[in-house]
Amino acid sequence: MFEIVVTLAVMSIVMMVVYQGVDSLTGAVTGTERRLTNLGEARTLMDTASKDLRTAVRLQGGTSAFVVANDTEVTFYANLLPNPTVLAPRQVHIYVDSQSQLVEEVRAPDASSIAPNYTYVDPNNKPTVRFVGRYIANDAAHPVFSYLDTDGNVLTPTPLSAQNLLAINSVRITLMIRKTAYAGTDFTTLENTVRLPNMDYSAVIT
Repeated sequence: MFEIVVTLAVMSIVMMVVYQGVDSLTGAVTGTERRLTNLGEARTLMDTASKDLRTAVRLQGGTSAFVVANDTEVTFYANLLPNPTVLAPRQVHIYVDSQSQLVEEVRAPDASSIAPNYTYVDPNNKPTVRFVGRYIANDAAHPVFSYLDTDGNVLTPTPLSAQNLLAINSVRITLMIRKTAYAGTDFTTLENTVRLPNMDYSAVIT
């Protein structure tokens, strides 16, 4: 009887160790999957936002390519998706919504617009809305969008004033992505500074 009790006790200890090992392995695998999900989402978000910001353009000399420049949203004019007959800049609005998703709205100029004084205010002129990605977890100390002048200094405070909108030379995008905090999964953080090579290029047909 004593030997049976000892055997059962040893088996219980072995089973507990095995269970803890399996549980630890499962947690590690799940954590890795979460990190890969975060990284994939971060790359998609960064690629889209960087590509679109790179097309920022002024409507005319002496004006800003940017309409709104804030921590979690930016609105700018861009040589993006022009139609074959009118190479007029679109107005692009990229922002983080209340569900921590990055959304892009692209609006063509109003039909009544005359180059280069394009307008984008006609209520019948609906934007094309695209869901870019999710899980954005930036805090107040880490804005999604930061705006730099020609010397690389960050322009503040946000939202930027009209004077500082004119001073924007590049945009820094910082993405902190975390689907869940499961198993202590940390943020996946990507950062990229986007140059604006097309700011002084005009492809507008007048």
